[in-house]
Amino acid sequence: MKTLGIVLSTAGLAGVGVIALATSVQAAPAVNCSGATSISSASILRDHRPPSWGSVRLVRDSCSQYWAEITMRPRLTANQRANAYLVQHGGSNAGRTLSCDSSGGNGAVTAGQRTCRTPKVKSTDKSVTFIAIAREFHNYGGGYQEISENATSRTR
Repeated sequence: MKTLGIVLSTAGLAGVGVIALATSVQAAPAVNCSGATSISSASILRDHRPPSWGSVRLVRDSCSQYWAEITMRPRLTANQRANAYLVQHGGSNAGRTLSCDSSGGNGAVTAGQRTCRTPKVKSTDKSVTFIAIAREFHNYGGGYQEISENATSRTR
C-alpha cells in the first residue's frame, strides 16, 4: 500500500509539472506579424477590357505568410459573387489552391460586400512561389457563371 501511495504522489507531481509547463508556454507573447505588403496586383477586367471592376493582390507579412485578397468596385449586387484564390507552386504542397471560402478565409464576396481574403500560408522556402487569382460570377437566373478572371504574376 505504501508503494501505491508513492507511485500516486509521484504521478501527481508529474502532472503538476506538466500543467505548470503548459501554463508557461501559453503565457508566451504572441508574435506580431506586421508589415502586410502587396507584392503583386492585377486589375479585374471583364473580357480582358477596361474598365476595371476591382483588383486582386498577393500579400505577404513580416512572418512570411502569404494570402490573396480582392477588392471589388463598386459593392456587389444580389446577382454577383466574387472570390480570390491563392495557388502555391513548389514545395510539399505544390498545386494547393485556397479560396476565401477555405477554412481560415473570410468567405467569398457577396451582395453588399467589396472584399475577401484567403487563409494565410506560411512559407520560408525560397523555391515556393504564389499566384493570386480573382474570379467574378453573375447569376442571370440559371446559376452563377464566371464572367471575369485575372491573376497576379507568379512571385514570392
